Amino acid sequence: MNSIVFLVVIPLIAAFLSLFLGNLNKITMYIVTLFNLIFSISVFMSGKIPFNVAIGGWKAPFGINFVVTDITIYFLLLVNIAALMSITMVKDIKEYQFYSFYFVLLAATNGMVLTGDMFNFYLFTELSTFAIAGLVAYRRDRLSTGAALKFLILSSTASLFSLSSIGLIYKTLGTLNFADIALKLTKLNQASYNLILILFLASMLVELKIFPFNLWVVKSYEGSITSVNMFTHGMLGTAGIYGAIRILLIVFPNMYNTNISKVLVILSVFTVLIGEIGALKEKNLVKVLAFSSMAQMGIFMFGIALGSFESIKGSLYIVVSNYLAKLVMFIVTKQYSRAVDSKNYIDMKGLGRKYPILAISFTIAALSLMGMPFFAGFWGKFSIVISALSLDRLSTLGIAIILIASVIEGVYYLRISHTFFVEKDVNSVNISRVYSIIPFALALLILVVGIYPNSIEQMLFNVIDEIKNAPNKYINIILSLK
Repeated sequence: MNSIVFLVVIPLIAAFLSLFLGNLNKITMYIVTLFNLIFSISVFMSGKIPFNVAIGGWKAPFGINFVVTDITIYFLLLVNIAALMSITMVKDIKEYQFYSFYFVLLAATNGMVLTGDMFNFYLFTELSTFAIAGLVAYRRDRLSTGAALKFLILSSTASLFSLSSIGLIYKTLGTLNFADIALKLTKLNQASYNLILILFLASMLVELKIFPFNLWVVKSYEGSITSVNMFTHGMLGTAGIYGAIRILLIVFPNMYNTNISKVLVILSVFTVLIGEIGALKEKNLVKVLAFSSMAQMGIFMFGIALGSFESIKGSLYIVVSNYLAKLVMFIVTKQYSRAVDSKNYIDMKGLGRKYPILAISFTIAALSLMGMPFFAGFWGKFSIVISALSLDRLSTLGIAIILIASVIEGVYYLRISHTFFVEKDVNSVNISRVYSIIPFALALLILVVGIYPNSIEQMLFNVIDEIKNAPNKYINIILSLK
């Protein structure tokens, strides 16, 4: 499976060719994205997982390697499915710069998921930052330019933390390979271990939208076109979540023996509160979704910080729920805001009666994020609640606050859904059936996962098994495979 490198190489070649392709860029975008998705599916179905590809013939831990395990392939599929969904929203864009940035983002997010060493994870993260900043600034107005600049400033600060942690790891351990780091980290004294972990965490929390590193989120979503918001959520966000799972839980499993996990619990709770209260006060639907995304990432990180089997399973359900729900919501928001020429959901009164499939899809996604029974998000919150109640007082207090925040979430989402169905005459606007079918299909998938959680439970168990048996299982996979 040495050809796995094509998932990074082909988009990078396309990024260069986009300078010369002109009107063919959009066709190329679909071809490359479909290639990446089909190739990922073929790897998933190959039966050859796990495997390790040594770039240039230099085996781990001495050379660069791409690793595919159960965790890797699931997130690889999520990234490339999100890419395909997102590009369906690209309309009437002719500038080659947009396509160049997209191809770089596609290569970088696939690279973040595939790489097996710390420095290349950093490089792919920097590439994705550069690409997202360019895409956010695409509209070239004051709002989008300011949002891109704020994102770059915070990301540059995160890069300093990341490089510092990488430098310390290489100085003390003499390696940058994930598996080799996990094997040797136990040799470090507690102070060095804590310093490296804190520096790395500070760099990761920017992309995970965790307080206080999430100041870029709302402006970025507000200043971007819909396809870019979907890129940020479905591609960059998913790759960042993978990085958190892979590195924190597999490379730094001893985190739970320190007070750092408790700090993460506190930061996660603050993130949820700020996100939900911010969304409650907003009328701009795009900003509501931005605040909601922050809150969902807070819940995800809370489950990870608890560290139990149940809480990690809950976090993975939250990932699936938020991934599907936000894709639905961004598509619906795009169509409704175009219909009324406004992003204020108050102006969207009556659209649910005119275009019910979109409104129903939005409502299903909202109920899932709220954690209502028979929707995908319920199983995530339920597992995290059960886990938190069996742990210490801090965890119990944290989950109590999150449940209160969920009530706030219910208030603003039900208010939005009610607004859609308020009786009002609206001007007829042609909305393509494609933009009704896609969100409705995703909404049905949310229901399937909610009603039949066993449909994805085996996948989650495979992922958790790899995590809970870490670092030994991962080390054996990487350092023993030739």
